[in-house]
Amino acid sequence: MPLTPTTHVRVADVGKDLIFLDLADDSYLCLAGKDAQDVILAIKGDDHDTGNPIIRELVDAGLLREVDDHIPSILDPTLPEDGMPPRGGTIASLTLVPTVILGLIHYQLRRKALLRRPVAVATQCRLDDAGVVRLVQRFRQLRILLPRSGRCFVQSWLLFRTLRKRGVAAQWIFGVRTYPFEAHCWIEWQGRVLNDWADHVRWYASIARV
Repeated sequence: MPLTPTTHVRVADVGKDLIFLDLADDSYLCLAGKDAQDVILAIKGDDHDTGNPIIRELVDAGLLREVDDHIPSILDPTLPEDGMPPRGGTIASLTLVPTVILGLIHYQLRRKALLRRPVAVATQCRLDDAGVVRLVQRFRQLRILLPRSGRCFVQSWLLFRTLRKRGVAAQWIFGVRTYPFEAHCWIEWQGRVLNDWADHVRWYASIARV
């Protein structure tokens, strides 16, 4: 019987390794090499060893569930384009300070729920393309003020929140790689990376799009 991740879990096939992202507690699990193969086959709906003890452990742990039909759950690889504009002027960037402060407060109070309950795209206003570029320019100028701990997560969350509250359907992308294991996240809009470089994020396999 095929398997699929439970509603709060995302998976990525990274060169025959399998990475799990649990959105409920923002944690990762990696299955390497042979241990991952039957699980990958089961998730893809192919024949697999139903008696595999690792599969049973994953089901018992609530990371996978059995389904009658195959449900695609591993993201197809994408090749985003560079879209990060240069930094904006310092004076203009100061207009974003209240937004950043409110975003940091929200981050501290609800960090565990950020991935499970993402910010909705505002409907009462919408920035045009030029407005998106200006906002990202101003945000880049303020990045030096943000915490360094978990920097990509905090910065991406703040930009994601800022854009969505202005009616921009930005996506928060999470990627993983192995040997050594590393997780990273960034913001995309219309297939363009806004707060990183495309050549950098292409080293990561996408595991979740929020």
